[in-house]
Amino acid sequence: MKKVLLFHILSLPLQKKDTNMTEKEKQMREKARTYVACFSDQCPLREHCLHALVRPYTPQDPYVATTINMANPAMQTKKCPMYRSDQPVRMVCGIAPMYHDMPGWLERTIKNWLIHRYSRKRYYEYHNGTRPLPPAEEAHIRQLLKREDWNEEPKFAGYVEEIQW
Repeated sequence: MKKVLLFHILSLPLQKKDTNMTEKEKQMREKARTYVACFSDQCPLREHCLHALVRPYTPQDPYVATTINMANPAMQTKKCPMYRSDQPVRMVCGIAPMYHDMPGWLERTIKNWLIHRYSRKRYYEYHNGTRPLPPAEEAHIRQLLKREDWNEEPKFAGYVEEIQW
């Protein structure tokens, strides 16, 4: 019995690791199963759109793939609502230092507003820097601080550049 089992293990084909894959290709392969693909060959934005770039990595084994509706008149134009740029975006990573110079009452007010907007879990992911804060949310925080008459520039733990899927 042991000899047969050993024979079966040794007869399995070895899978080669593709060491020539770039980081972007690895991300594309990872996202391809769940990301919405665009199969348009006429779209003027397809050169830099994540939906079009993920198309070659879409697996062929499922019978159904989630795709963009080409019958919609807004698609395949320069103002496509589904367009996602493949360029990295600079995002805030960690909002905890923002509170260091604030009075306690303002800190509690801002914190409560942000927890109400994001949920407690998401707020603490942004607070600790485990999830980068998108630029639109950074702008919202800056606007919230100005609305509460806090005129100092907010301090953040750092910045990271990532593709926004």
